[in-house]
Amino acid sequence: MLRILVLLLLLPVSVCALQGRGEPGYDYLSRWGDVSFSHWRHQNRVDTCEACHHLGINMGRCATCHGVIAGLPQHKDVLHKSCINCHWQKKGPTECSGCHDPERVNDSIYRD
Repeated sequence: MLRILVLLLLLPVSVCALQGRGEPGYDYLSRWGDVSFSHWRHQNRVDTCEACHHLGINMGRCATCHGVIAGLPQHKDVLHKSCINCHWQKKGPTECSGCHDPERVNDSIYRD
């Protein structure tokens, strides 16, 4: 019985690993309204991971470098350029409220 329980607990992890889906999503904090980003949903709409992860999938999230390493574009600027360009091409939302949730305005965030 214990073996079956362990297998059932590991099954979702195995399925996600086999599909290479990564994390389900992220919340980007913004004073203009937080953005809930579904990684899984977006992943199904691009041909390759490099469409977003320009240095490969092992590079991590944008904020690993952008906004941290001097001389690189800021995190929000990279997201806006990449996201909006892709949304124009693939007919996604291009208005601010299409991604930013006005119900989740965060006045404590001044990085953007």
